Amino acid sequence: MSDQSEIEQITAVWARLTGWLAECAPVSYASLLPPATASAVAAAEARLTHELDFAFPPELTALWRMCGGVQGVEVPGNRDGALWAGKFLPGGIFLGPEAALWQRLRFGPGEDDPWGGTDFVSFLDGEEPSGAGEFGVYVSFSTDPTLRGVGDWSTMTGSDLSPPAWPSATAYLEAVCELLQTGGGPLLEVADRKQPVLALGCLVWIDPADGLEVPWRPVHP
Repeated sequence: MSDQSEIEQITAVWARLTGWLAECAPVSYASLLPPATASAVAAAEARLTHELDFAFPPELTALWRMCGGVQGVEVPGNRDGALWAGKFLPGGIFLGPEAALWQRLRFGPGEDDPWGGTDFVSFLDGEEPSGAGEFGVYVSFSTDPTLRGVGDWSTMTGSDLSPPAWPSATAYLEAVCELLQTGGGPLLEVADRKQPVLALGCLVWIDPADGLEVPWRPVHP
């Protein structure tokens, strides 16, 4: 598949996802930042190329042309900060260009790369919009087909990468949309116990057995 075709596909699926958020989870939709500027993306990519000699995956830069990440927004009725509106994807918080670099370049220039030189950047962070959490989701544009795609990263017991679970960020987002819109699809099989629910205008992924400290209802009863 050509880079242009990948860009067109991820543009369409992002519009599908954000259209669903606007209709069903307006507070999560309000967390979306405007598109990142071309200069911000270029500056971040220049740092990545300088330090590690590879560039951002084209589908990721295409996403940033539509949305530069997420921001904190007030969630009325959110007792004790139980909800973070920008955490509307099951794998974590969508990172902007600078935050996406944090985990990949955290050890600084001149030090050994604990990730073994793998061509990847953080796509989602499970905990922090700054990209400074301990686990999340990566996207790799590696020429090695066994490494190219979307999978999990973690620093909880070292610098760990899972094998890619999805061939691309587009495929991951398409699976999210399918589950939201139909209640089925490939994500249902790998989502562990997480299910999408709506709470105070936010889309949240939880284990229903654990519940939330605020009123919520399943996306698909």
